[in-house]
Amino acid sequence: ADIKPITTPESAYQYPNSIYAQTKKDQEDMVLMIGRTYDIPAVSLRYFNAYGPRQSLSNPYNGVLAIFISRLKNNHRPIIFEDGLQTRDLISIHDIVRVNMIAMEQEKANFETFNVGSGTPSSIRDIAECTSEFLGKDIKPDITMKFRKGDVRHCIADNSKLHDLLGFVPQTAIEDGLKEVIEWSGTTHAEDRFDEV
Repeated sequence: ADIKPITTPESAYQYPNSIYAQTKKDQEDMVLMIGRTYDIPAVSLRYFNAYGPRQSLSNPYNGVLAIFISRLKNNHRPIIFEDGLQTRDLISIHDIVRVNMIAMEQEKANFETFNVGSGTPSSIRDIAECTSEFLGKDIKPDITMKFRKGDVRHCIADNSKLHDLLGFVPQTAIEDGLKEVIEWSGTTHAEDRFDEV
């Protein structure tokens, strides 16, 4: 039987599988605990895969889109682990700014935790191929079929709480957001440092 990925709600139990994930969880717990204890309005926003203009294209830890752009601008094939069909939830910086403003302005957000994603899955392979196409490169990704410890197969935000409580609906379609980043990338240097990771 086919298995369909499902979105992750805020209520899902957290199983950190890396130091990075553990520190994010600890920071969220501490901020909300201090906020409740001292009645300081605090909100936890769990950003999924943020992207947008002016992000560093030379930092190999800056997300899959930045890595792919850097590789392609240097005429290197994007490296894809597994089969490329794993999915991520890319959310534009423009939508993230809107969520931040809403969370600061609405008291209903106080002491709550919200997923901040588009709610729409994009396969890693599709992201690589679209990036190559939008950059005008005829470079196919290198699909390694190798697995990395700690990687998750699918990661998609359940935005229903953010929508129901604060009225947020993402406005930037992935194709539009990708085109904007690609256009901006023509104005900046991208050093391919993928092999340093």
